[in-house]
Amino acid sequence: MDANELNRLRAEIDALDEKLVDLFNQRARCVLAIGHFKQEQRMAVYEPKREAVVLANVARCNEGPLPDEELATIYTAILASMRRLQSTDILERS
Repeated sequence: MDANELNRLRAEIDALDEKLVDLFNQRARCVLAIGHFKQEQRMAVYEPKREAVVLANVARCNEGPLPDEELATIYTAILASMRRLQSTDILERS
């Protein structure tokens, strides 16, 4: 690999990061809408069974090279962040 290839790959990563940020924010908007529903229905924000389904779905669609365990670590952090966002939004709306 030469410097040009390195720069090209880094630019590709930067573009992918932009897409990921957009996708995380799209996901967050869905989470907030679900939070509003949960608040209306007096449902708990944290649903361990649903989070287990999400993690299973992520592992099922994983084609690598990232191991399932690493994806689970990443998604556990994402889910925790989304729970905090949902909880904060619910508290602010109360």
